[in-house]
Amino acid sequence: MTREHYLNELWQQLAPVPEAKRREWMYDYEEHFRIAAEQGQPEEQTAGELGDPRAVARELLLGYRVEAASQGGGGVRLVSRAVFAAVGLGFFNLVFVLGPYLALLGLLLALWAVAGSFVIAAFAVLLEGWTGDAIAMPLAVFGAMIAGGLGLLLGAAAYKLTGGIMRLTLKYLLANTKMMKRSVAR
Repeated sequence: MTREHYLNELWQQLAPVPEAKRREWMYDYEEHFRIAAEQGQPEEQTAGELGDPRAVARELLLGYRVEAASQGGGGVRLVSRAVFAAVGLGFFNLVFVLGPYLALLGLLLALWAVAGSFVIAAFAVLLEGWTGDAIAMPLAVFGAMIAGGLGLLLGAAAYKLTGGIMRLTLKYLLANTKMMKRSVAR
């Protein structure tokens, strides 16, 4: 693979990254080719030593996504992007990153749904006490307070748990990224 082909492929693979960051990374790879050419090394050999541009781009993209998620407060959207970038690096990450992450997201979604259901149930109980014959109004107010309180408590717990899981996921991805870089450096 020639220098031009390698750099074009790498540029295209890094399309999700802002242009300024892409240019910074591309400069480093152009420097690799320049230094190798000064030492009389063929372009094909330099490209082979640098590795497949698609694999290099996946690793750079993972680091970028993890960094963006860390700086962006660790929201679900940013962390999910980082997780999917990690999955692109291999089967290990598919099993040990994506599987548990999706399971935890499912549990969080269920917890949020239960919290919301309790809040909605509070309004339903009040409405039944006001318009229906099944529940007396004082009992409906008491039931609505209990259901609403449980919903708000579960919502607060879900909020804290969501933040904690996102932080833990980011820490794991950072450790995974460091481990991947160490194994590539060997």
